[in-house]
Amino acid sequence: MSTHVPSSRHGDVVRIRGERWRVVRRLGYGAVAIIDAAGCDATNRTARARFLLPFEPVDRLPAVSSPRVVRPARWRHAARRALAEACPSWASLRAATRANLTLIPFQLEPALALARGEACRILIADAVGLGKTVQAGLMIAETLQRRPDARAFVISPASLRQQWRGELQQRFGIEALVLDASGIARAAAELPAEVNPWAVHRVVIASIDYIKRPEVMRSLEALLWDIVVCDEAHNLAGRSDRAAAAAMLGERARALVLLTATPHSGDDDAFGRLCSLGRLGATDPLLMFRRSRLDAAVAGSRRTPLLRVRPTPEETAMHEALMRYARLVWRQSGEEARAGARLAVTVLGRRACSSAASLARSVERRLTLLAGDTESHAVQPGLPFADTADDDEPYAPLGSRGLRDGSEERRHLEHLLACARAAACAESKITALRRLLTSIDEPAIIFTEYRDTLQRLAAALGDVETVQLHGGMTLRERAEAVRRFTHGSARLLLATDAGSEGLNLHHRCRLAINLELPWTPLRLEQRAGRVDRIGQTRRVHVVHLVAAGTCEESTLARLVRRIHRLHRTMGLFTRLPDQSQVADSAFGRHPLPDLIDEAPVIPAGIVTLDLRREASEEALRIGQARAFAARAGDDDAGARPAMTIVRRRPGTTPQCVWLFKLACATASGHLIWDSPVPLTADLARTVGHTTALARAALSTTRPVLHTLLDRAREERLRALQDSIRRSLRRWSDRERDMRAELRARHARLSAGLVQRALFDRRDERLAASQALLLDEALSHADTRLAELADCEDLRVDGCDLVFAVVLE
Repeated sequence: MSTHVPSSRHGDVVRIRGERWRVVRRLGYGAVAIIDAAGCDATNRTARARFLLPFEPVDRLPAVSSPRVVRPARWRHAARRALAEACPSWASLRAATRANLTLIPFQLEPALALARGEACRILIADAVGLGKTVQAGLMIAETLQRRPDARAFVISPASLRQQWRGELQQRFGIEALVLDASGIARAAAELPAEVNPWAVHRVVIASIDYIKRPEVMRSLEALLWDIVVCDEAHNLAGRSDRAAAAAMLGERARALVLLTATPHSGDDDAFGRLCSLGRLGATDPLLMFRRSRLDAAVAGSRRTPLLRVRPTPEETAMHEALMRYARLVWRQSGEEARAGARLAVTVLGRRACSSAASLARSVERRLTLLAGDTESHAVQPGLPFADTADDDEPYAPLGSRGLRDGSEERRHLEHLLACARAAACAESKITALRRLLTSIDEPAIIFTEYRDTLQRLAAALGDVETVQLHGGMTLRERAEAVRRFTHGSARLLLATDAGSEGLNLHHRCRLAINLELPWTPLRLEQRAGRVDRIGQTRRVHVVHLVAAGTCEESTLARLVRRIHRLHRTMGLFTRLPDQSQVADSAFGRHPLPDLIDEAPVIPAGIVTLDLRREASEEALRIGQARAFAARAGDDDAGARPAMTIVRRRPGTTPQCVWLFKLACATASGHLIWDSPVPLTADLARTVGHTTALARAALSTTRPVLHTLLDRAREERLRALQDSIRRSLRRWSDRERDMRAELRARHARLSAGLVQRALFDRRDERLAASQALLLDEALSHADTRLAELADCEDLRVDGCDLVFAVVLE
């Protein structure tokens, strides 16, 4: 028994752990090799496995080259199985055939672009509900399928980590590990001290708020990733530790995938920062995919009624008092305090649209802050790396003075507070909501912007079973709330935006209700996308409650109507007003900006690619492969090719048909493509027994067959080298740029996130180990560059007969 298989290649049959396996692909690292294998025995014929040599005892079995003559029915099973596994092109998707997903052509386009090497940075900015997670998961699966040693990293909000893990497992059979503080602690207890937990698993998932910590970033410094996926990437477009961490990890990714339904919020600078994530070198384009429901030809309909709610007299007085005060501030605030004062008034306006009780609480806070009495309301400053939720009461912006006369401002605020307290006794929107829910007896998700409004709403709807979802809940509490709504008896899900990212509620619910209209218009589509997703079979209803006669109707409702008219065709660069522009329209009496008021600034380096035809053809091929696999039966999956004789159709020429599999590989044995090659030759008249006829006609020693095979080898290698050349150049440029960046940063990731005054001494102590980390990271890059250079010289590493048939 040997412990090393230096000559093992695609198609070899080996015995491992007492079972026969056929080598599917081999990747060598000197004396060490990783092989992917398919089972050949009755006990493992449906299994796929990966083995590390020479640490796995292996027996190489004699090659079985003689074909087996079988009946036509059995031959069809073997032929279907071979056709199900065939990839007609080196860029054909290999993971999608076995994936548990419905084939929708547009979802295959990013994976096709990645496989073809069209770009190393890809932005998937499809509309909400079009399956960006599925597309990214397919890209991860394809990367792992093509390289046995590939490693993937998914960066997501903390609330979506388990959802990502479940999607990868259920749809692609990928076991991913969620790493956080507790996960690292468990791994450290099980692994040797010198082993990095981040380097052990092929696919890891972590939240951006965890990996941005300097001590975590340091553990990632020696690692390079074959693919990094950033979910909800619009959160990484700011100037924050999150964005800095994502940018540095993007520079360590051979392929970077950004996912967001809202890439452009109207801020050209933020969009430019998003598009520059992971950029290396002067020529590093960002390939952008942006499909609306109309572009994707996804069926579905949505009704978006605005229900005008007549405010009570107390609520009307509250809104009038707020508008008088807000317009005074808009006119009188000095230049040096204008931004802070206007932001404070904007917060009060948003709180008034949410609920009178919320407004009263914020006015009380503002009066206290303006009076200078901050001790009773002191809040401990957050740590620089702490997670934050944006659905709590905003207090920081409320301390900016708005009017020149402090006593006049206090009078306005005290009057506003009295009006808000009176209005809070009976709120018209809650009354209208109860009436609506009484007339519609079906599950619903109700959105509100603030957590205190959510608590008030829950108390008012106490006679209906509800669950809450907000940013103050733990991940376990959020998961339990979603489970109670989707699979339990709860009829209503009350949610804020901070607790609703990534929710898939379309199987349970088709009704979303907005208690108030958000002043950030992009949130409307995010909310609707919780129920209006691929797989929703019913008409979706998104109901907006609007306070009649207030700024919510005069400004926000008009904006919402215009957005909904465009929601099916809204392009990537549709310019939506931001919160400050909405407030300026409401309080400053300025016209509401047009949705497309001027040409936005488009960052250089953004490219698009039309792969609709290729994706449609690929979806058809994968569908046929799945059909072949479903009808292939459980015949022996060994290496022996099957041959048979079938009657030809009248009027056709007698022929021999062979299907060979050419293993196109590098000199080091890295498999690039299993190329299926069909060959045909006219059948000479032969008299004899059926089996003898088949063996004689289909013999691999026939001169005509050698001629055809030699020609096929040359054509396939020439075509492969021509088609892969541009991709190799792009991948090599990316690897060299990554290597240069490693040297320039000295492999550092955490240095930019560490306060130098606190950590200088620690930095000095780690200088020596940093050199080792740099050497390790550079070694990974050098190995990949050598492999890419090896691909310049391709060869046929094996030519195996798969099946044959005589058309007699």
